[in-house]
Amino acid sequence: MPDQPLRIMIVDDHAIVREGLRMLLGDEPDIAIVAEAGDAETAIDLAAAKKPDVILLDVALPGRDGICAAKTIAAQPDAPKIVLLTSSLADDLRLQEALDAGVVGYLLKDVSKADLVRALKNAHAGAPAFHPEVQRQLLRRATGARLAHESLTAREREILIEIARGKSNKVIAYDLGLTEGTVKGHVSTVLAKLGVDDRTQAALYAVKHGLVKA
Repeated sequence: MPDQPLRIMIVDDHAIVREGLRMLLGDEPDIAIVAEAGDAETAIDLAAAKKPDVILLDVALPGRDGICAAKTIAAQPDAPKIVLLTSSLADDLRLQEALDAGVVGYLLKDVSKADLVRALKNAHAGAPAFHPEVQRQLLRRATGARLAHESLTAREREILIEIARGKSNKVIAYDLGLTEGTVKGHVSTVLAKLGVDDRTQAALYAVKHGLVKA
């Protein structure tokens, strides 16, 4: 029995973009367009009903945006893979929101047909499908994050772990045999080195980067 075609759903609020993508992908023998949507709510409903393998999803949609839709779709049983297709690169915050929402790809609308087809197949296989500039952006962020906590001394890392466990300066001081003033100084240094504003952000950083278990 021949392999089934890759089932794609296109989500974009511009009909001409949907038509262009449908024509672009329509002559690929191993790809089938199974659904289209022009807004987030319709996309969420169709994702559940049509069960596409991959959703090609615009970020800028009327009402709920594409990242919000992606988060909802990714929570569905047997959720499809989601690739964002948008006009411009996201800033770090929006990119992180997209990753947290469960997307596996982020492409720009100037992508070539060959690269788009390759990205869809990679996404279906569970491999990342990111525009080269997004890959560089992710690498810069990962490198910066790694250096941030690697710059901590052994004592500062110990303090960070205690912060992430929800301990107060007084308790940390008692547990580590330090004065409360010394702990307070270490905490200030840890926050500064990590580039965060408060203990909560420091704790989230520690969990995110595997320094402690959530």
